[in-house]
Amino acid sequence: MKEIRFSPVTRLSGLLSIDVMVDGQVVVDAKVKGNQYRGFEHMLVGRDIRDAPYFTERICGICSLAHGTVSNYVLDTIFADSVPAQGQLLRNIMLGLEFLQNHIRHFYGFGLPDYIELPPGLPYQGPVVDRRLSPRVNQELVDHYTASFGIAAKAHEAQTIFGGKAPHQHGMVHGGVAVVPGADKILHATGLVREVKEFITSSLLPDTDLLARCYPDYYEIGKGPRRFLSFGLFRIGEDHDMVWRPATVEDQGITLGIDLQLIKEDIASSWYEDAEALLSPTDLVTADPYKEGAYTFVKAVHYHGLPYEVGPLARLVINKGYGGGPSTMDRIVARSMETGEIADLILKWLDLLTPSAPVLKRNPTPSVSEAVGMTDAPRGALLHEAIVEDGLIRRYGIITPTMWNFSPLNMYTEHGPAETALIGTFIRDIDNPVEIGRIVRAFDPCLSCGTHLIQLRQQG
Repeated sequence: MKEIRFSPVTRLSGLLSIDVMVDGQVVVDAKVKGNQYRGFEHMLVGRDIRDAPYFTERICGICSLAHGTVSNYVLDTIFADSVPAQGQLLRNIMLGLEFLQNHIRHFYGFGLPDYIELPPGLPYQGPVVDRRLSPRVNQELVDHYTASFGIAAKAHEAQTIFGGKAPHQHGMVHGGVAVVPGADKILHATGLVREVKEFITSSLLPDTDLLARCYPDYYEIGKGPRRFLSFGLFRIGEDHDMVWRPATVEDQGITLGIDLQLIKEDIASSWYEDAEALLSPTDLVTADPYKEGAYTFVKAVHYHGLPYEVGPLARLVINKGYGGGPSTMDRIVARSMETGEIADLILKWLDLLTPSAPVLKRNPTPSVSEAVGMTDAPRGALLHEAIVEDGLIRRYGIITPTMWNFSPLNMYTEHGPAETALIGTFIRDIDNPVEIGRIVRAFDPCLSCGTHLIQLRQQG
């Protein structure tokens, strides 16, 4: 029996460590460790509920607008706002642009260096092992890798046209958006999205197909149980009462609607003081980094006692847009497929915008004291829940996609999706276990969802 440790895992957002136990050449146990403490729930207590989007967007610089979106969904409910149709279109466009920049950056910047040889001097690339591409094809992918950063930036540039800045936009507010779409803004954004779409068509999708053909064995690596969950994506319809991707759970091919009461957290393996029962999102707990037997700041999240995978693969499988299974290559392929679909959606929505149409309708005072907001972020299901008293936050809970996929061992002795995907993996070269990084990065981990809360104490 041999232990292999990766710390930190590079080419992702935040601090992640991985410990695996290998018997012979097979992984028999795995721990994915989130080494950052997310204190945003504590930061928000006592603040004006309208501050929530601006605080929660700072959880992550990659998917900040997703947090802003779901936080504003919470505010819409609390203030009983009626978002104008054009306002919701703009929200969808901005959120869709978040997906484009994330998915392109993930494929080329985070994932692809595991499979190609980059020029000397570039950081965050491990030993060159298991490379299967010819020098000519490798160079083509290196060229696309270099170009991808400018293309992803164009998605962010388009987002700033309506959001003011990226990341951490200011354009989306409760009741709609703050920027009225003039013809010049619509044309500017359309031109940028067309450039992004061209890159997706000419580079991202063919490169993904090439990778899948050269590494077909990765359809058999990194597998997990076929349990998927999505909170839905892109509100559509005249009353925004429909979604492009519905909120659904699927277990072994059986699809059901989501019951929020069945979503629970537990901290059996997490660095928090023990709780007497399962936790709801708004239950606050105190960090305990010295807790015996714990190994991560990520809480275990489960639905009806079972862990569920979230993300692009989950969305496509649930909605019958993909017939593959839960493997490393399936996750990569599904993300690229979704990128092309969302680019087409954004272009369609931009064409539906009417210059100078109303985009904001908001009420000045809260109408209810509790609300839940849900959407899917690029990495998967994202939930915010607020309890408000006199306009101030009494409790605020957040469940991020990384909490689903990187859940530790829970109180029912069930591993989360990433740990399950690692267990059972055959490692060809114990000294260079490239399989570990490839499996983990295919989930698009973002441990920045555990950003530190630091409290300064006076001395003396």
